[in-house]
Amino acid sequence: MTEQDLTRTVRFDNYQQTGLYLILKDSTQLILTRENIEKVASEYWANPDKIPSNVKEDSEFQRCSFCPIQGKRDLCDALRPVVPLLDVVDKFVSFDEVTAIYKPDEQGLLYVSNTTMAEGLRYVCLLSLMHYCKTGRKYWKYYFGTIPVSGSTEFANRLYLNIHWIYDGNKESIDKAISEFCDRVTVTTRNQVARLQLICENDAFLNAFASVLTTTQLLNMTKDKNLKKSFLHFQEI
Repeated sequence: MTEQDLTRTVRFDNYQQTGLYLILKDSTQLILTRENIEKVASEYWANPDKIPSNVKEDSEFQRCSFCPIQGKRDLCDALRPVVPLLDVVDKFVSFDEVTAIYKPDEQGLLYVSNTTMAEGLRYVCLLSLMHYCKTGRKYWKYYFGTIPVSGSTEFANRLYLNIHWIYDGNKESIDKAISEFCDRVTVTTRNQVARLQLICENDAFLNAFASVLTTTQLLNMTKDKNLKKSFLHFQEI
């Protein structure tokens, strides 16, 4: 996508609602605002051709055991931002160009990234785990100020900074919090993959969730090491 295309496509007044917007190579625009997600997810859940009754009853399709509303027989909240894209991703390959636009609030600031379909789907997965998963939302302080369209290292660094601040720099508390957080996200992500395998054949989202899991593991393995490297690089510039 050329600079001219980007200038023509990204107009602030086109993105009034909080959410994630993906503009595909054929100019298709996928709108992932809360209102649109809820509408499409409800239609998807009600359509037996999309989710047959036997899938709804499958043990792997149920909410996680630690979900605060575990046992409720409806669509897992973390799947809601994913289902609007399930019928679209088959038309594209992972390296197709995508413009991702993220609006975190109503103040008008937009984050724009020229990226690939694979990375665009990773952003959707992060949105799923950060804002929709009932368990993920319990960690909202960890996610405070994070931007889904940022790179994996930058995302992990911001998580670390938030956790460091929350626990007043206490290394033991920080390490424990990161370990527990990563364990919980790992289980949630793997359960998401199991659910998706029941309702779609395309592996694009499966790979995207695997990428998110890698970001989480990056936080757990490196903790503040990548952050220190970033600071050193900044000093050398």
